[in-house]
Amino acid sequence: MLNFISTPIGNLNDISLRAIDVIRTADYLYAEDTRNVKKLLDFINCKKKCKSFHEHNEDKVSLEIIKHAKDHKNISIVSDAGTPAISDPGYKLIRECLEQGISYTLIPGPSSVISGLVMSGLPTNQFSFFGFIPRKSIEQAKCFENLKYENKTAIFFDSSKRLEKTISNLLKFLNSNRRISICKEMTKLHEEVISDKLSNILGKIKEEKIHLKGEIVIVIEGAQNIKTNLKIDSKIKKEFLKRLPASESAKLISLITKQNKRDIYKFLIET
Repeated sequence: MLNFISTPIGNLNDISLRAIDVIRTADYLYAEDTRNVKKLLDFINCKKKCKSFHEHNEDKVSLEIIKHAKDHKNISIVSDAGTPAISDPGYKLIRECLEQGISYTLIPGPSSVISGLVMSGLPTNQFSFFGFIPRKSIEQAKCFENLKYENKTAIFFDSSKRLEKTISNLLKFLNSNRRISICKEMTKLHEEVISDKLSNILGKIKEEKIHLKGEIVIVIEGAQNIKTNLKIDSKIKKEFLKRLPASESAKLISLITKQNKRDIYKFLIET
């Protein structure tokens, strides 16, 4: 059996009894950073050796893991912190298990994505997780441009070292009154959630009212009441969509009307 095991995102006491049992009985144990996992193994008094399983060796090690699984060994994939395959290795291996009919399961537990969402105080009924904030300026601009029209709560990971720049860039694309929550040190002694308008968050960072340390979970309020004022009636809209996909129609209409392509696209896909 192949076990994917969720581990604490900060407080080691959050490890589940089931996770401890599965780790201790594993024939093989794998983790992205064996140094981090050693702290957890010491905490549960487990002397088991751990092998590396990260993005740079994922393809090669996955073959090794699949072989062990076919030999009916118990294998455990342990996240550094949180749930495997969520901005961590594991997705490709799960796909391979599905294709080869290999049994696997998830030992559920902590997730910084869900913890940040719940603690943010922002709507939890619909949300989108986008992983780490893109570092390249072009990709980041594209990502933030799309957030203008994202009506679900948005969740990102970011580094405390880049947070001020991230917030400054967000202000170039989003309404300054959009609410945002900065979740840091979750489950730890100095856990803190700072929730405010986007513009006020930047001010607090500049005034050093937010002590930045470690990785950050950013939770952003969804867009509210997006409206378009396009002079396109339903008949024209229908004719365009009959001949072209919405994305191509939006591009063409934008060239003709000089209006924002994304606004047009949203108008076209509205029912």
